[in-house]
Amino acid sequence: MVTKDYSENLSDGILICGINFGYSAGEEHLEKARNSFELEPKSFFSDSRVNKTRFRKRILGWLEGWGCPLATREGQEGGFERSFFQTNWLNSQTRSVSSDGKITCELLVDEAQGFLELVEARRPSVILFFGALLIEAFNDIRLRDRVVAMLGARSGNANVHRGTLKDYSGKRFFMKTQHFGNTRIMGLPHPQTRGLSDIYVGSFEPPARILKEMRERAAL
Repeated sequence: MVTKDYSENLSDGILICGINFGYSAGEEHLEKARNSFELEPKSFFSDSRVNKTRFRKRILGWLEGWGCPLATREGQEGGFERSFFQTNWLNSQTRSVSSDGKITCELLVDEAQGFLELVEARRPSVILFFGALLIEAFNDIRLRDRVVAMLGARSGNANVHRGTLKDYSGKRFFMKTQHFGNTRIMGLPHPQTRGLSDIYVGSFEPPARILKEMRERAAL
């Protein structure tokens, strides 16, 4: 777990799930130079003082593009910010976290235990998968019975959504949505995907709609 525990994310929260603890060469150098016993304090997901990774920075930009900017300063966060919690499916740390690299669906299924235990314990309202293979592994027939037992009935095969930008000349990607019981699942490209533009991701409709609903619920 990368984030601090709050009552808002211990149940019915918003789960941010990456593939593994990927980092750049620069981040690797800083990590090696740091005292091995130094542990960064945990805080809310968007707190600018901690978790200063490219992964988190880009996701915050996407959230803003979907009309859900998050507070980044301590003391300004509300229930919506505290409802987010972040983890990774794998515990490994590499520079390559792209779904078309060495990471396979087979590997994700084999290493699913820790992630599934977290989902079972917290039963989030929304899961945001960042990495195309993650939603595939979550739906794998070898895991499906357990996921259904934890969250509820599967809505069927995931729906495919593309960006809604008109006259867009860049590379196009897609995302997927489905639900298990009351848990809504969104599978998005990984932030390090080559050719992926922020403006295109911002035109995905499901995250904007679902996260707006979650923000409104948190304000009640």
